[in-house]
Amino acid sequence: MKTCLYRFTAFVLVLIASPAHSACGPVYGADGIAVDKNGDVWIAHYEDVRLGKLTPASGRFEEYLPTTVANPTVLKRDTWDDKDGFSYKFDFGFYGLGMDDSHDTVWSLAFNSDKLTRFSRNDRLFADVQLPGRSLGRFVLPVDAQGNVWTLAGPCCGQEGELQLVKINPQLEQQAFALQVRKAKVPSLTVGRDGTVWASLIANDDTLPSLYAFRNGQFEAVPLPLEMTTFITRLHVDAQGDLWLATGDDIWRKHNKTFERYHLPTPGAQPSMMTSDTRGNLWFTEWHGNKIGRIDSTGHIREYPIPPEEESPLTLAVDADGKVWFSVLFNYDLFRLDPDSGQIQSFPLPVPSNWSKNAAEGLSACVLKPKDALSLMAAKTPPQPVAAANPVLRHPLNYPDNAGAKAFEQNCHTACHSWYRVDRAGQRRTDWRPTVERMIEFNKAPIADEQRELIVDYLNRHYTLAKP
Repeated sequence: MKTCLYRFTAFVLVLIASPAHSACGPVYGADGIAVDKNGDVWIAHYEDVRLGKLTPASGRFEEYLPTTVANPTVLKRDTWDDKDGFSYKFDFGFYGLGMDDSHDTVWSLAFNSDKLTRFSRNDRLFADVQLPGRSLGRFVLPVDAQGNVWTLAGPCCGQEGELQLVKINPQLEQQAFALQVRKAKVPSLTVGRDGTVWASLIANDDTLPSLYAFRNGQFEAVPLPLEMTTFITRLHVDAQGDLWLATGDDIWRKHNKTFERYHLPTPGAQPSMMTSDTRGNLWFTEWHGNKIGRIDSTGHIREYPIPPEEESPLTLAVDADGKVWFSVLFNYDLFRLDPDSGQIQSFPLPVPSNWSKNAAEGLSACVLKPKDALSLMAAKTPPQPVAAANPVLRHPLNYPDNAGAKAFEQNCHTACHSWYRVDRAGQRRTDWRPTVERMIEFNKAPIADEQRELIVDYLNRHYTLAKP
């Protein structure tokens, strides 16, 4: 095991955050959200090298950087070059969060790597643990009652190798347990209060999902209902010890040996992240439904629409007051839902440190003023159609007649590069060339120079910050 311990230098900057502070940088929402015993909300972004902490009562937002080697030249961002522009060789950011209040630590996975990071809230020290393979998973790092962190490591992205379940204790010692799987797709992991670790994935060349229970150093395959024919998005164990599984348009609950199915009201909702509160409610995000959902202790389902200009809620956490904190795909802000009123507030986060001049300074802090994102009495007022509530651009300008739009559609348009995302990103860009070059280089995309120039020209003419 390779472990590294280091401290950041400190720099404090107090300001009032506003949309003007987000002139550039990534547009993904938080990959990880966790609430600690003090009520502070912690966040991590995979495009961002910091860990963030928001104290809701005061609005104070602090960010902690685990490195002082962030690229200091990213502000130029006018060429694709390791020296003169942004390079993904610097500071990938984090995948998800794990909260351990008993040891005052926050855990995360380093983006696209074989490293786990632990942050001590007491002495503000970061420590790295090298895993026995590339980390698999995102959004949530399960932490058991003893403070052990669990993750999957091994083959990824079509590669073959040995998949391992890894346990890291609070002293950064690790154990690995081999699972007889050569390839794994859509893995998910959770741990119960009794210490049972649950893992779901599509194994090897299978098309159906598999579920495993890990107890006393042994894996046990758990039969799934015959109706469960699609992949399992996420697992979660509630305070009662029941296992919840999100899949397709359904959420399932495993109580003892019985599976109970909850079919969601919104067609194509695609439930994703799940958590539970102290009142016995299960909360979940609807990736395609654009809603936050709740299943109460009686089995009743209620859905809360997110603000109509937003898309694809990512992850969520519930605080001690029962309020639900969540992120969305194309907005850096943090959102808070009051389930009783249906009101949603947004907390505009400042520019990520790895894109700013303060990247190598260690700690920065600011004060956030929350704003009302949506006051929707969900129980009384039906949600309005998106176009009527707040028109947003969901299709390209002049498409399909524009050659640049057609080039983008043919070469870049996927589920992760929707026109809506381009429109949102355009509010933070002054020049698209570094972004386009970065994506081509990082993804090894075979895009001809002529097509590349058409794409850059089109995006710069239609999707950049308004010129003075």
